[in-house]
This record gives sequence, structure tokens and C-alpha cells, in this order.
Amino acid sequence: MSKNLSEVLFAEKYNVQETSTLIANSGSKKNKKLHNRTMDGEEQVGWYRLIKLMQWAWQGLDIIDCYEVLAKISASKNKRSDPELLDTVIGFRSGNWSYEWSSKGMKFQREANELVKFGHKEQAKKAFYLASQCYSIASYPHLKGDENSIQAQLLAFSNYRCTFDQEETALLKEILVPFKGRNIRCYLHLPNDDVIHPVVIVSGGIDTLQCDFLPLFEKQLKPAGLAMLTVDMPGVGFSSQLKLEQDTSQLHQAVLHYMTQVPWVDQARMSLMGMRMGGNVANRLAYLEPQLVKTVVSVGAAVGSVFDSISNFSKLPPMTLDCLASRMQIKSSDVANLYQSCVPFSLVKQGLLGRTRTKTPILSIGHSKDILCNEEDLKLIARASYESEANIIDKPPIFASYLKSLEYSAQWLTQHLQE
Repeated sequence: MSKNLSEVLFAEKYNVQETSTLIANSGSKKNKKLHNRTMDGEEQVGWYRLIKLMQWAWQGLDIIDCYEVLAKISASKNKRSDPELLDTVIGFRSGNWSYEWSSKGMKFQREANELVKFGHKEQAKKAFYLASQCYSIASYPHLKGDENSIQAQLLAFSNYRCTFDQEETALLKEILVPFKGRNIRCYLHLPNDDVIHPVVIVSGGIDTLQCDFLPLFEKQLKPAGLAMLTVDMPGVGFSSQLKLEQDTSQLHQAVLHYMTQVPWVDQARMSLMGMRMGGNVANRLAYLEPQLVKTVVSVGAAVGSVFDSISNFSKLPPMTLDCLASRMQIKSSDVANLYQSCVPFSLVKQGLLGRTRTKTPILSIGHSKDILCNEEDLKLIARASYESEANIIDKPPIFASYLKSLEYSAQWLTQHLQE
């Protein structure tokens, strides 16, 4: 990055709208984090964002670095949009979420650029990757119209690309998928370029970016000889201009069909892996595209109970409600109104889950008391086909069990993609 661009991006600003105020909300923000529970089971009181320490550690960040950034945000004396929420410092300056995480990202980016000068490509690769993860968190939860977030996303993706520029062989391919008059950018990760590979199309929830999933590839899919194609959900990242609609799988269906023309993957062996709303998409396509989808791994998928009951829906954290509103291009995350717009996302109400069976085998992974995907949902998904299975986590530590389930998912994918 040039010095001038760096100075422009990191100049302090005082008139940028604070993230938690972007979506109008008549009630849920008053319910301060009553249900703000992370995957590792800890409650993080006093934050607008869900604090995903275990996930960030899995993504490669040092927990000490994470605590250091959170401490700077907590200790800030600068004005907040909500005095009771630590991560609501107004502007792009000391104490602001995006500012502090971007500052940490810039530290790694500078380190990476120095390492490149001296020819230390492997160390530079790691530093560029860590920079991308810090910038991704700086952008989180990636709400539409968030000036700080857009700036951080630009840096997250550019550093992620630099990560792979250090390799001798280009094993990261950028795939442009035509969709609704746009070209949607997806990242294809290849184990090697010796042969064509089975491919797993991966999507996270409505609060993740494509660059968050490299550990899944490096630790689980690559050793199994599986390629990984990442796709941003509608309303997020490279898909930010798209609207999340009742047909949640439109974009991914287009991606699936486009991949039949891509030379680096085996079009006869394609699978889907979806987390949260990405799991809604994956399960939906298991029904709609059984000829193309060999198997599905569904992780904590929002498919039924959270959309079938307003009492369940109202337990969602304020940030999650804002993310849903942002992806659907709705200006308010008031629970009663937003719920009515989200009811059609239920695969039960769509007449799929619980009504018919698909021939696509589905592995359903999740926590039994998860708000977005409870035990009943997990079992419902497991009954979707005769070859489906549920892997239900019901004992702590939750995140450790979740990682073991990801290991099992690689075995599941390998087994079904070899058939």
C-alpha cells in the first residue's frame, strides 16, 4: 500500500456514523446482551458485537493480541453512541472498534511488506494473512453503509490476496460468477494443480467474510484432497450489493451451475458446506439440486425454529437482528416487523424440511441449545434423507467439540465425494 493511501485510510475521522446506530431499532438494543452468547458458551456483557474469541483464535490470531485490542476499546474515554456498550465509540479514532482492529492489521501489514523486501516469503505470507484477519474483524459485522467497515473490508481482501502472492504456484483462483448483471467474486482454493479436485462450496453466516475460512481449508479440506470455493452471502462482502430474499439460495445456485464450467474442479463431485444462514442455503440446495450436490454439511443452520416462533426469534442478539435487516435491505430491526419478513426463510414453511426427503446425504452439526438451530432442527435436518446424520454437541467446551465436528465433516465429505 502506498504511503499516501495509508495516510488517507488511517486519518482520524469524527463524523462517521457509529456502527450500532446504522439500523433503526425501537426495542432490541435496550435488551443489553441478555442473549449475547458466543460459541464457546461465555456471555460477553456490555458489547454490541458478539465477541468471538475462540473463533478468532481458530482463524489464527493470538488471543493475547485480541485481548489487547479489546482492552484499548474498553478503556477509551472518547464519546460512545451508547455509554453502556463498549464498542460504540463514535468516529474513526482511538477506542473505535474499526480503528483499533485496523491499527493491529496495519502492524501485521507493515511487517509483511518488510519481510517481502528481504525475500522471507513464508513469514510474509503469515503476516499478510494475520493482517487480513484483523481487518476482517475491523469490518465486523459488515453492515451495509458502514464507512469504517467498507474501508476495512478493502484491506482485508487485499491482504488476503497478498497472502497467496507469496506462493510459487497460484493455488488461489478468483472465480467471477455472473449473477443479476454483476460478476460475483469467489475464491477457489486448490490443494495442488496436479489433478482436478472434488470441491466443497463454503458459505458462512450473515456476519462473516470469505477470507475467514482459510483454516477450514488448510486443516480439514486440503489434507483430504478437497478444493474449497468460498462465497459471500447476499448482502455481505463481494455480494454486498445483493439482497437476501426468500429464495436464499439464488446466488449459490448460480455458483453451483457456473462451477460445472470451471476446469480445476470435478463437476461430478461438488458438495456444499454452510454455517448459520449459509446452512439454510446448503440445505435448500440439497432439495433443489440433488443432481449437482453430492453431499451437504450443515453447521448450526438457521432453517426452522428461529423463524417458526417469534419467541425464539426475539432471543436473537441485537447485532444478529441488525445483520438480518442489513442483508435484506430493511431499515429497522424492530423484532415484530423484522420477524414477519424472516418467516419465509423457514425451510419447514417452504414445504421442504419435514415434508419431503432428498437423495442428498446431509451431515447436521450443532449445539443442542443454540438459538439459531436447536436440537429439534438438527434432528429434522438429519431426517432429510435416508443417508443423513446429526452430530449434536451438548456438553462443554462447546467450541472444542465444534472443531472435532469439523474434523468429522472432512471425513464425511471425503467419503461421499468418492462414491
